[in-house]
Amino acid sequence: MKKKWFPHGKWPQFYVMLHYYTIVSFIGLLITGLALYLPFLHVALIRYLSILYDIHILLGILFFLSLFSPLILRLPRTKHIRIIDWFMPIAFGMAIVLAGMPLWQITWFSADWRETAFSWHGNLAYFLGFWFIVHGVFKAFGFKYPETQATKKMDPERRRFIKWGVTGLVGGVLAMTPFSQLFLQQGNRLGGTPGVNTSVATGVHDFPEYFTVTNSYPKVRIDKYQLQVDGLVAAPASLSFEQLAALPVTTETKDFQCVTGWAVPNVRWEGIHLKELVQLVKPAPDAAFVTFYSADGVYTESLTLQEALEADVLLAFKMDGQSLRVEQGYPLRLVVPRMYGYKSIKWVNRVEFARTRVQGYWEQRGYPAEAAF
Repeated sequence: MKKKWFPHGKWPQFYVMLHYYTIVSFIGLLITGLALYLPFLHVALIRYLSILYDIHILLGILFFLSLFSPLILRLPRTKHIRIIDWFMPIAFGMAIVLAGMPLWQITWFSADWRETAFSWHGNLAYFLGFWFIVHGVFKAFGFKYPETQATKKMDPERRRFIKWGVTGLVGGVLAMTPFSQLFLQQGNRLGGTPGVNTSVATGVHDFPEYFTVTNSYPKVRIDKYQLQVDGLVAAPASLSFEQLAALPVTTETKDFQCVTGWAVPNVRWEGIHLKELVQLVKPAPDAAFVTFYSADGVYTESLTLQEALEADVLLAFKMDGQSLRVEQGYPLRLVVPRMYGYKSIKWVNRVEFARTRVQGYWEQRGYPAEAAF
């Protein structure tokens, strides 16, 4: 007799299909989520990230709705269900989807909530993904669960599904509160968290991801560094880092928002406001745009002159009182707080005033030049 790898017994066809959908949709969520999160995939798929983001959101909504199915279509009373097989996807699925809400509707939540929700959204998804693998192995090879309170079978009563769903929703809300960040920090002290740089000085923010489009960071010697300021200007300039640092310094404390959803609250930037360069080089009246070039030789970004002169836009050389780290854009980076992070180009070594806009690295790959969120 041919072995049936994933037997469903006499379950109604609706629940058999729902079971397959839950598995496939969760795999889709993991794949699209990793594409949005992992830097090497993120950079390779920049052109398709907006599509992957929409697919991720759609799968998440459908996955969330599927968790309510036992409340809509009654399960067979003659068919007992195993507690762990239903509790895990319902409770953890609810928590994962709810923790993903701040990453989707970023204007509904503060940056503090979005920062914490991002970590829990991923960690809970990894945990549930691991359980799905274990569950699949048990089902495919006919292994028996050890007899425990969590693995026993019971009657399928709706109030149990409601209780499990509420458990997940409460867990999701707790995962979004800044208070839950304490548990993540404790985990970092005990064993570390993947992707977290534990060498960061106390009081200095660490970002969840650091992107480079060249698979390496440019090597910039501070004693050789020169910022070229040219284009449609009356007095082109080449400034050493010492000359930049001697200009009037501006400090701004702002949230940093990535286009993939994560946020870092209350980052303290210190640097030079663009008006200092304007006064120095005296742009021509028809210089309507400013283009920024990176020392990596590939990345560019542009702003209108009006946007570049907004009060909180800086060419920053310090973050949280410390010199920028290499991955943060050392020695100089642009900071545009009201726009997504891809506009805040790192390793800036040239500023050009121009009559027309130059399409930046992301804009060339389909992203909007006006990236306000």
